[in-house]
Amino acid sequence: MSSFPPRFLENWPLASWHGRVTLIAVSGGADSMALLRLMVEASDQQNREKLWVVHVNHGLRGQASGDDLQFVVESAERLGLKYRTRSLSAGVLAPGQTDDGLEAAARAARYGFFEEVALEVGARYLVTAHHQDDQVETVLHRILRGTSVSGLQGIAKARQWLPGVGLVRPLLPFMRHEIVNYLHEIDQPWREDATNAGHEFTRNKIRNDLLPKLREAFGDQVDQSLSRLSSQATECQAVIDDLVDDLLDSSVAIADSKTVQIDLGKLNKIRPYLVRELLVRIWQIQKWPRQDMTQLHWQKLSDLALGHTDAVADVLPGTIRAARQAGILTLKR
Repeated sequence: MSSFPPRFLENWPLASWHGRVTLIAVSGGADSMALLRLMVEASDQQNREKLWVVHVNHGLRGQASGDDLQFVVESAERLGLKYRTRSLSAGVLAPGQTDDGLEAAARAARYGFFEEVALEVGARYLVTAHHQDDQVETVLHRILRGTSVSGLQGIAKARQWLPGVGLVRPLLPFMRHEIVNYLHEIDQPWREDATNAGHEFTRNKIRNDLLPKLREAFGDQVDQSLSRLSSQATECQAVIDDLVDDLLDSSVAIADSKTVQIDLGKLNKIRPYLVRELLVRIWQIQKWPRQDMTQLHWQKLSDLALGHTDAVADVLPGTIRAARQAGILTLKR
């Protein structure tokens, strides 16, 4: 008998999710098929009725994408599970695009569909199959791209996704080779995405080129060190978040979804890093777009707040205007 299911249940005990409507994101790949089998095998018939398989056919690989969908549907039916799928129309994700913007667009479409299903069926959880290899790749990707302490946390094991709906990644402590070994043990097939072997996306370059070279040169300590960095960053960010909460309460007035005012007098002697973190928090609360906000934008905005620049106004991505006047920084979309 495989030792993997008990270890899985130690990481995410049955009491946490049994009896609750749960969406399982299944691509058909090894990781998601292992997650699917683990959750099904741990459930009795009554609780299996609470599990929903969700899958999006992005249509980026022609017939192979359609075959993935068919494989997922057949797997769900064989296991006696309900499912929801969506196939995107041709051209929705700009198939000619080859940079990371395509990956982001695919993710947005995927989670948009998951949200629709979650609201339809009253889901309590969305579960995805991210694992420790994904964590290592994510942390390294963010280091190369440029990130803050917050970004070094990598992928969160669990967080609120929608009001009343949690996003959980119970495979995050496990390495991919452990997952693949488990699938072999239970004789469970899966689908291989041929594009994962390419170098079109930055993440693929990290997975298929950079990380193998680092592991060859430095051994397993590469993965261990990056995972440890992620854990330490999470602890550090918790301290930062507490300090930002205090600043938010003492210095920020949110008028509505479009207007925020910051009392700059309350930021005296506050370190610039915390000011930048406060600004990021404001963007999160207001749900203003952050994708085009670079480190340079955050720095300019921080300098404006702290009076380190003579500029009195600036227009930021997302058509957000920042203006400093009489000790008040006004942010208005």
